[in-house]
Amino acid sequence: MRLFLLPPTFNKGSSLELTGKDFNYLIRALRLKEGQCVMGRDRDGELWNLTIVKVMKSSCILSAEKTEQIKEQTDALPEERPLKRITLYQCLPKGRKADDIIKKATEAGVRDIVLVKSRNCVANLEGKEESRLSRYDAIVTEAIQQSGSIVPTKVSGVIDIADIPKDFAARSEGLPTLGLVLHQTRLSEDQSDLFSCVRGFDGSTALVVGPEGGLEEEECQALLKGGFKAVLLKTNILRCETASIYAIGAVQTILESSCQ
Repeated sequence: MRLFLLPPTFNKGSSLELTGKDFNYLIRALRLKEGQCVMGRDRDGELWNLTIVKVMKSSCILSAEKTEQIKEQTDALPEERPLKRITLYQCLPKGRKADDIIKKATEAGVRDIVLVKSRNCVANLEGKEESRLSRYDAIVTEAIQQSGSIVPTKVSGVIDIADIPKDFAARSEGLPTLGLVLHQTRLSEDQSDLFSCVRGFDGSTALVVGPEGGLEEEECQALLKGGFKAVLLKTNILRCETASIYAIGAVQTILESSCQ
C-alpha cells in the first residue's frame, strides 16, 4: 500500500476531488480504479483511509475517513510508532545537491530540513528562495509518497548559521534538545563521541552539516556556546551530501535502538 500525501487544499472533510498532478499520480501512475483504497496523510501528519469513488477524464472523487492507525502493514510503510524527531540544518551546497539531500532525508524520516547560510557557502538563493522552496516541497511530496513515511517533513530557510540555536529551541516544542555539529577536523577537548551523545536520548535532535569546504572553526565555536556539541564521524572524508545522510542514518539507528 502506498502513502498518498494529501494536497494543502484538503479541509479534513469526508470527500475531496483531485486534479492535475495528484490525479495523474493516483490514476495514471498507480493505476488505481474505482473502489480501490489508498492510505493518505494530510499536512498535519494525520492519517486518512481514502477510497476512489469516481474516476472522470481529468479528475477523480475520493471519500476520506480519518484513522488513528495504519491498518495494513507492508514493505512500503514503516511501523506506526513515530520516529524520533530529527532536524537537519543543511548549509547550502552547490548546484542540485540540495535536491538529493532533501529527498533522502525525507525518505529517512527527518522532521524538519532547514537551509542555512554559512561563511563557505557558494550557493545563494537570494531572489530565488520562494521558487526553490516550492521545488523542494514537490521533492518532499514525491519522497513521502515513494517511501510511505508518516513523518510530516518540511523544508524551510534560509537562516544564518548564527541563528541555529534559537531556531532549534523554537522547533523543539518543549522537548529536551540535543544539538550536534558535524566537524571535519578534531576540536581537541571540545569533540564528542556520537554514540555516547545520542544513546538513550529521548527528545529533539539537530544535526548541523556544513557546505563544501566545511564550517569555519569560529562558526563551530559559536554553536558550541549555544549548547551544541561537535562530533567527528569516524570514517573517511565525506562530501557534504554524503555526510548528511550518513549522520542521519547513524543518529536514527542509535535513537531507535535505544527505544527497543
